[in-house]
Amino acid sequence: MKSSVATSSGTVQRVVEILKYFGEAGDTTIKELSAVLGLVPSTCHRMLDLLSKEGLVERDDVKRGYRVGPEFYRIAALVHSRQDVRRLARPILQQVVDACDETCVLGLYLPREGRMIFAEKVDSSHLLRYQLPMNSQLSVLWGASGQSIIAFLPQAETDKIYASSGPAPASKEPPPSRTELESILVSIRERGYAVSSGQKIAGAVGINAPVFDVTGRVIGCLGVTVPEQRITSTNVKKLGELVRQHARALSEMLGAPVTTNTFPGAAS
Repeated sequence: MKSSVATSSGTVQRVVEILKYFGEAGDTTIKELSAVLGLVPSTCHRMLDLLSKEGLVERDDVKRGYRVGPEFYRIAALVHSRQDVRRLARPILQQVVDACDETCVLGLYLPREGRMIFAEKVDSSHLLRYQLPMNSQLSVLWGASGQSIIAFLPQAETDKIYASSGPAPASKEPPPSRTELESILVSIRERGYAVSSGQKIAGAVGINAPVFDVTGRVIGCLGVTVPEQRITSTNVKKLGELVRQHARALSEMLGAPVTTNTFPGAAS
């Protein structure tokens, strides 16, 4: 008798093989899939039913078969776009570091999870700097990185994120009231960038601006992380303008429409 681990491993392998085939062939029938992969039709049907429920494949009633589903396309597009964003962002991050010699980081929003990751960074030359949790899911309620994203999300999405958020990761402060949060987000939208201190990383000041895609939707942020010792009221404003300008430059490279709503805080 096969163990449950072995059975699960076999199921995963079959699902991977099926997804690879769809990626290469585009559409198929149970009969074709059975012949190509050497699986009995009943197994193919069971796997396709599983994948259909997740939106990875869907029925093609015209051809009486199956084709790639919307979720498959969505995941593929996300992976492709994020790789492009990282590649495009790197020289812009370097420009920010060259201008201010503070660590510059690119954050990317994960819509399905309602969270974000730090996806790319360029370090400053200073010995005193912070190790950021790269590629780990983080809250968008806290820190300038998260707040520069949530400020430009649809209201329903913001409400859902707020309802599921807990205390700040570093400072442990409780979430602001919904009224207080909206006041914070209005200020960010008017200024074009967010500023926070010690919410995600103790002793660090974050200054971030939103990044938009070709549809005008916020997809992430670009900003600097600075030790509190190196921050003054004067350089906060200068750094804010610096990251806002470079976040706009990256957004324009991604095809974002040039409007007041897309690029808040910009001079007309």
